Amino acid sequence: MRRTHTKDDIVRAGLEIMLTKGFNATGVEAILKKANVPKGSFYNFFPSKEEFGLAVVDQFRAEIGVISQPILADCSLPPLARLRKYFEILIDRFEENNCTQGCLIGNLGLEMADQSDALRKRLDDGLSRWTDMVASVLVEAQSAKTLPTDLDTRLLAGTLISSFEGALLFGKVKKSVEPLRSFICLFFDQFLSFGQNRSSRKVGSRLLQSKKLG
Repeated sequence: MRRTHTKDDIVRAGLEIMLTKGFNATGVEAILKKANVPKGSFYNFFPSKEEFGLAVVDQFRAEIGVISQPILADCSLPPLARLRKYFEILIDRFEENNCTQGCLIGNLGLEMADQSDALRKRLDDGLSRWTDMVASVLVEAQSAKTLPTDLDTRLLAGTLISSFEGALLFGKVKKSVEPLRSFICLFFDQFLSFGQNRSSRKVGSRLLQSKKLG
């Protein structure tokens, strides 16, 4: 029986290659070979490589969502413990891939934000939704009185994400998870350790408040 080639086959193959090689270095021929589909299938589904890139970004977000949602919705754990576990699982995935690939949103943000406005907007939407997701857990932590109520949760969420992405970049360069482990230690063992390390908590609170006022 003749195999039916689907759009998802091509997108998943493209995601795997793009995580390693980036957008510009990912050729259509390599994608088709990886997906084992004829050339015509690509252009039947995607009028341009840019449209294909948008689909790949959506696929990446969906796959990460499958991982993140069960963890962040697990009410058997306190909110900050859930958030820590979430980031630690992303770090474990990075380590399992020998400190390669990383985050497609961060990778393409560096490569394509100045080249494709459509991709930039899709990536910006991904970051915004990611920030909202993390912020909602931080709001839970405030309600549970494990996080100061004077912190701007969305600002803190954005700071966590940008710090994680920066540590991920360092980790790729160093081929080590050490920068990411330092991220966990700094934020979850110190800055967000409400009631256990008040001096660090006060410093973090003042920093976030000053950013908000600025």
